Amino acid sequence: MGGFIMNSIARVVPYAGDSFTHRFGGPPVHRGVKPHRNGAPLHLLYNFDCEDPLVPIRMTGARYLPLYYCFPYNAGAVGYRVVSDTEIEILYMETKEVMANFPYDNYPQEFPEMRVSLMPISYEEHKTLVYYLTCEDYNLTKEHVSKDDRAFLKQSGYPFTQLGGIQRMWQDVPEAPCPNKKCEYHEFDCLMKVFAVVWNQPVPNVYLWDNDPDSRDDVEVQTIFQVCPLCHSIYACNRCT
Repeated sequence: MGGFIMNSIARVVPYAGDSFTHRFGGPPVHRGVKPHRNGAPLHLLYNFDCEDPLVPIRMTGARYLPLYYCFPYNAGAVGYRVVSDTEIEILYMETKEVMANFPYDNYPQEFPEMRVSLMPISYEEHKTLVYYLTCEDYNLTKEHVSKDDRAFLKQSGYPFTQLGGIQRMWQDVPEAPCPNKKCEYHEFDCLMKVFAVVWNQPVPNVYLWDNDPDSRDDVEVQTIFQVCPLCHSIYACNRCT
């Protein structure tokens, strides 16, 4: 089983006026985002500025860490590598067939663009998150989560986009090989490391999987990003309860 990137732990928050140029959404900023010439491009979720020490991984030869996902392609898994700040290479796609009106009707071709910031998750806050996840697994949250812990979870807007650290995994850490066929780790399905998890509402009023006002706040689909510790290729998939 793969693990987690633990060297830096942070959450995405609304833009706080810092000098780093993290952003959510907007049009793709890299060449190579179409799996074939006439295909729809991958959706850009985030483009993280790696000059911020809170970004837990770095890309060789690039300042930015882009998180792309293939929502219209039946939301199948995708693997890619960051070639530069202007190009990615798609290494793997679970399917290249576009499904109409998926994940929901009138799905946007791109998400609204906005600047965001990263806020560190302290050691105590991380312990709160891990303890809360464990309590949830055993249906103990009502009796055993303290008032202070509940206050942090509410104030932080949990579940939030988290970079680094131990994270909720609905179906355990995905077992997938490195998507780069030229990498030594392509032969193993237990070495990829989770570095980011994105939920249904990554920023206010933007929904990835369900936009129905009657159900969207209860949707618990997660988009999981893993990195190869050897060649730094990225693998992304989704999981739900």
